[in-house]
Amino acid sequence: MSKQLKMTLINDLLVRMRAFPELSDIEVVEHQSIDDETFTFKIRATIVPNFLQVRFLADKDLKRYSFQLYSDHPLLRWDNAPHYSNLPNFPHHFHDQNESISSSILTGNLLDDFDIVMIEIKKFMNL
Repeated sequence: MSKQLKMTLINDLLVRMRAFPELSDIEVVEHQSIDDETFTFKIRATIVPNFLQVRFLADKDLKRYSFQLYSDHPLLRWDNAPHYSNLPNFPHHFHDQNESISSSILTGNLLDDFDIVMIEIKKFMNL
């Protein structure tokens, strides 16, 4: 992933996040480019009274993501860590507030997935 594509992804995600009035204090808290193929970032935002964190790692053909809603403990998390291979849509899965794990409809397209995650967070928080 070229440097320009990396920055475009971060900037596009920031624009998408700023379009949600429920989110405030949006900040890139980690951004590291190891080489032309390895890149990671973490963005945090407040969604009162909780926080949302988006993490992304690209390394050659591997792309890992997580979206997590948390307070002083995890509430909801979507990610594609390669475990739970028995679930439909593996490796995409969801952890709920009771620590139950289920299949996720996310696809790994960070921008499209973000919109789905925000719909689910707003339902969870009754916003």
